[in-house]
Amino acid sequence: MSFSPNGRWSGPADSMRPKRAGGGPSAAIIPALACLFAFLAGTTPWVNATEEAVTISGRLQLSADYALDRASVQGDPELNARLILDDRRTAWDLHAWIEGYWTWTDDDQQALAVKYFDRVYGNESRPLDLKELYGERRLAAIDWRLGLQRIAWGRLDEFPINDLFNPWDYDRFIVKPMEERKLGVPAVSATLGREEWSTQLVWAPWLVPYRLPDAGSRWAVTATELEPDLPARTLANGALGARVQRLGEIEGALTLFHGFDPRPVFGVRAGDNGLEPVPAFHRITSVGLDASAVVGPVSLRAEAAWTGNRTFNTRRELWPAPLPAAGNTDLTDGIEVRRDTLDYGIAADYRPFEDGLLTLQAQQTAICSRPDTLYEHARETLLWANLKVDWLNQKIETNLNLALNPEHAAGMLRAGIAYVFSDSWKTSLTALFFHGPPPSLFGRYAMNDQITWAVVYRW
Repeated sequence: MSFSPNGRWSGPADSMRPKRAGGGPSAAIIPALACLFAFLAGTTPWVNATEEAVTISGRLQLSADYALDRASVQGDPELNARLILDDRRTAWDLHAWIEGYWTWTDDDQQALAVKYFDRVYGNESRPLDLKELYGERRLAAIDWRLGLQRIAWGRLDEFPINDLFNPWDYDRFIVKPMEERKLGVPAVSATLGREEWSTQLVWAPWLVPYRLPDAGSRWAVTATELEPDLPARTLANGALGARVQRLGEIEGALTLFHGFDPRPVFGVRAGDNGLEPVPAFHRITSVGLDASAVVGPVSLRAEAAWTGNRTFNTRRELWPAPLPAAGNTDLTDGIEVRRDTLDYGIAADYRPFEDGLLTLQAQQTAICSRPDTLYEHARETLLWANLKVDWLNQKIETNLNLALNPEHAAGMLRAGIAYVFSDSWKTSLTALFFHGPPPSLFGRYAMNDQITWAVVYRW
């Protein structure tokens, strides 16, 4: 196996890859949460039964991508359905966010599949995904939330530094808004607010892994789909976090996190087809600060965090050469480096005129005692600029986004235009371009330049 020029691992053909078995020990988690949701709704005394006690909103989006590079994999048209339900008729406020996807493929026999928490790969063409499913109630001056949640910590756009509880779905993650990337995790959270101060404690009892796109897709990172042995679902492998926030003219927060790093890294394992990359999971401890303030016409946001024992991969050309089949021997030693890091960033929002918004953002990761075997530099920088302008009384929306990773001369350019027919209907056209060396954040998608058309219906 070798690392191919387009930034992906080459490996056995899809037809030779073993199929994943469905279910697993965690297959009961989502049904259990759904039963909890129904139990809270059915057994709690009815209160506040007004016409606004139940709200349902949703979205249907039909989209199609056209790959500009003929060597790239052409994507299939996709229908995305979203349903958000809030039920406030009981002492528990109940909330559900459900999404379903239907992709036109050649496989007419593929059935609707629920995404569980026991797979890294497995982006089925017709998945049903529960983003959020929880109950919320105020008891003894504390707001309690129990169930499948997405915890929003941090201030920056695109890559918030302190937002560590929720892993991401990396299938087209770089072109998805944050709300679509983040995966819900089973958790218990408690928030206590006193005047301008608030404290939030979060406990997630087990790991929910990030998701990687399947091999063969346009956004694949590897050409194999070797599932890792996930950490045991024990309380010792949960995640804990705390956030203390102060409101005011200058808002600030201190965050603490101890759990598994949600950012992907790889080990290698010798399997039936030789060496294959396998996702790896390592615990980290992070201490972070974030703040925001308005200074005249400019809104400022900033974040910083120290992370201990974060894992990086060495340059892939230094990984072990392919070996004969050797069972499931772990060959990770030598391809992982653990280092402390300091992440920091600042963003500014400015309205040059009424229907225009300019956002500038810069963030950097500083790696302590960086060895020469790493692809990453001692400092890795991401620069973002986004200009959003509405025209004709907000009937036409335009957006221009530029991102740069100067250490590797890599970047991304995105330009979009949308026409709003009504409060419910909108259509858009977006062009996306990547540049850079194969292993870099943007260069690994250098063949993925595309034009996307979408039509959206909201209610």
